[in-house]
Amino acid sequence: MRRLPMPPVIREGAVLGALLTCAATTTLLAQTVQQPLRGVTDPGVITTRQGITPAGIQSVFDGRVFGVAFGKSTEDLWVLTGRTKAGKPQLYRLDWRANTVKARHEFAGAPSLQGIARQPDAETPLVSVTAPSPRGSNRPGGTVQIWRGGGAGSTEPYAMLSADLGRHLGGALSVSTTGQRAVLPLVFENALAIVDTRDGATLGSVKTGGVAPIGSVISRDGRTAWVSHWGGRWPKDGDPTLPTGLAPTADRVVVDARGIASTGTIARVDLDARAVTASVAVGLHPTAMVWDETRGRLYVANANADTISVIDSAAATVIGTIALRPFDLDLKGVAPTALALAPDGQTLYAALGGLNAVAVIDVPTRQARGYIPTAWYPNHLALDPSGATLAVSTLLGVGAGFQDQPHRRQVHTYRGTVHVVAVPDQATLDGYTTAVAENNHIPTARASLAGAPRATEALPVPRRAGDPSLIEHVVYVIKENRTYDQLFGDLPRGNGDPSLVMFGATVTPNHRKLATDFVLLDNFYATGGNSGDGHQWATQANETSYALWPGYVGRSYPFDGTDPIAYANTGFLWDLALARGRTVRVYGEYAGRLPEEDRQQRQRLLERWKAGDDFTRDWSITAPLAPLNAVLAKNYPPYTQSIPDVVRAQIFLKDLESWQRTGAMPNLVVLQLPSDHTRGATPDYSTASAMVADNDLALGQIVESLSKSPFWPKMAIFVVEDDAQNGVDHVDGHRTIALAVSPYTRRGHVDSTFYAQQSMVKTIELMLGLPTMSLFDLIATDMRASFTTTLDLTPYTAVQPAQSLFAQNPALTAMRGPLRRAAEQTLRMRFDVPDAAPTALLNRITWGLVRGWDVPYPGVRQAVFTPMAGDLDDDEREEVRPARRP
Repeated sequence: MRRLPMPPVIREGAVLGALLTCAATTTLLAQTVQQPLRGVTDPGVITTRQGITPAGIQSVFDGRVFGVAFGKSTEDLWVLTGRTKAGKPQLYRLDWRANTVKARHEFAGAPSLQGIARQPDAETPLVSVTAPSPRGSNRPGGTVQIWRGGGAGSTEPYAMLSADLGRHLGGALSVSTTGQRAVLPLVFENALAIVDTRDGATLGSVKTGGVAPIGSVISRDGRTAWVSHWGGRWPKDGDPTLPTGLAPTADRVVVDARGIASTGTIARVDLDARAVTASVAVGLHPTAMVWDETRGRLYVANANADTISVIDSAAATVIGTIALRPFDLDLKGVAPTALALAPDGQTLYAALGGLNAVAVIDVPTRQARGYIPTAWYPNHLALDPSGATLAVSTLLGVGAGFQDQPHRRQVHTYRGTVHVVAVPDQATLDGYTTAVAENNHIPTARASLAGAPRATEALPVPRRAGDPSLIEHVVYVIKENRTYDQLFGDLPRGNGDPSLVMFGATVTPNHRKLATDFVLLDNFYATGGNSGDGHQWATQANETSYALWPGYVGRSYPFDGTDPIAYANTGFLWDLALARGRTVRVYGEYAGRLPEEDRQQRQRLLERWKAGDDFTRDWSITAPLAPLNAVLAKNYPPYTQSIPDVVRAQIFLKDLESWQRTGAMPNLVVLQLPSDHTRGATPDYSTASAMVADNDLALGQIVESLSKSPFWPKMAIFVVEDDAQNGVDHVDGHRTIALAVSPYTRRGHVDSTFYAQQSMVKTIELMLGLPTMSLFDLIATDMRASFTTTLDLTPYTAVQPAQSLFAQNPALTAMRGPLRRAAEQTLRMRFDVPDAAPTALLNRITWGLVRGWDVPYPGVRQAVFTPMAGDLDDDEREEVRPARRP
């Protein structure tokens, strides 16, 4: 892979990096708040294989960018960013032509999604944020607020206009042309707040008749609004439904046969009467809207359907649908996230989050005239009043930056962007379109979809799905949160850093032996940045805006099948397999979560396992993703750290014995092994090394038994982490552990091909004759370089880790110094949900426990950047509980 240059040192409050044409690279220079750089020194590599060549003049910011608005002049640009390294959202006033920050305001809390709107004839825009909850408050998620500039002569540059509109999260803020009313969707409350912008009075809120409202537009006179719903309409009697989270009062949404939210709606609201006057069915995940009130047309971006609905706003009916098929290909995951309309109503601009582009659509023909390349995941658009200049914000921009020092690269250190583009003529647009095609490997995609003659020779990884395959059984193991260097950094044949090894030969002998005996993958990346999106990338090769932005705050954490709004319309890997007549068995994945009985449960189960107990009747699981229950191993526990992985392995191996007796094994087995997540310095609980050793032995036992079964000659086993956020890596925080084990694997081989989770998904699809699910697995590099047609049936023999699986942290009363402080911090963390504990703090605690409290905690030295990582700042969730005492 290409090595990346280091970024400049960042001073707090500066616009980070910036104004550049396309992807130019500059030398490292100092910068100030008033004079950001015109350049990006580390454009990076992305795990989806997409290139990034943003058109126009770009500004790079510290934190994700959630929205952009022009001021009174075309040179005046307002930019709303998420949490920075300093921890607070920022609103910037940028003279983008002069490359100067004219003003900056800092908010507490988190920004609303697309929470910025221009006030006609005002110097400043309105901004919506969610303030943090006061300590001890019983109102989770804080309060949604609207802020406005104080105006000329004001002592407050920005002041609160309206407070306590709702909880958790606001959507797209809109303000009337008269400037007298603003509306804000309240995502958690399923309501639309109405505010008088003159005095800040809250005029009321309206239940919008749908689930998770996100987008809004308001009429010129401020009397009518439209709102869109990520979760679609309210269920009717007889509808199949699932809840959006685990709360007893969780909203229920209409779902399809796969358990995925299956409706999308918009509603028209009479703001005077405080009433919904019409509801219109549109595509899935209607995310953003733009209203051509003069011509009576409303355009709706359906992010999970890759379409734009055209609405007659007077009749409240759909009169057409614009299918987004870039380059005449049906590429799922294009994800329209934002819209803007030219003043004459003849050109519609659509931000395509998945394609990293803006589609320029001819309204009369409803056809795309071309595409403008952007940075990573465009999420908001603004046109200046003349319609000559387009501003594009991107959520993740140029990818992760660094923390504290340039060589300490972090997955969760965001750098979103805004870039300003002169609306192109057709000749310029044609050039831009060529760049978008090349960035997204469209020629390769077109070739892979072409109707070439079918192959006759069977291969381990067929060239096309449906060609003969030497593999009939795939076992897909999904684990939790480790980087390559943590386990493999000292393997001499791979690209590792020995100084970063935490769980080496004494803890993970099976991982290391599997990588050495079979194939070492030293350039493999988790596209997901946390469990809330990592499990989707691992099973869907895609991600929705609801999960990425994220929109689930207050409802769920959708790693476990508990929120049907979060999942892509293309379905899961097991859906594809079942649709092609393949047999499937799922162990733990998307099967919900189990509460911990008490802190001693894990040790009791380990003792029972040591005594040879049978665990096949201990649990009876019902998956929240209801259709999964048809193929679910109901006696296999889902996510919890209180159940050892060797217990899970014992349950799985009992099924393997049954398959051997009957001579039939499922074509696809998906199996979760989560113990390597670990639990910090929890007193009287398994140590981090013991939990990773447990995970290692379970994997070794599973692979040994599979390799000694009669199914081995036609089997492939794939192992991957859902994300890599619980550690550091000298290449990038996304680089992770992955294994490919098969009689057809190249023995003793090092494969340094650039792979990611969607590469593994694609390889499984090819082996089992399944179609691709999205743009991302379509253009991913499959893993055929790790395989050969030479059969080697040598079985694997598991190794007992030298690290004891029974090792525990001491009781709190026996702890002193750094260990005592770490334990007290750990006791305030949540572990019933992955990633609920503050990642940065937990990582440092684990490092101290394993490597020693006097060994400096390292930083990541280089970065590979992903456009749709969706990493959620830990402090955006309620992860801290009162300290528990033994």
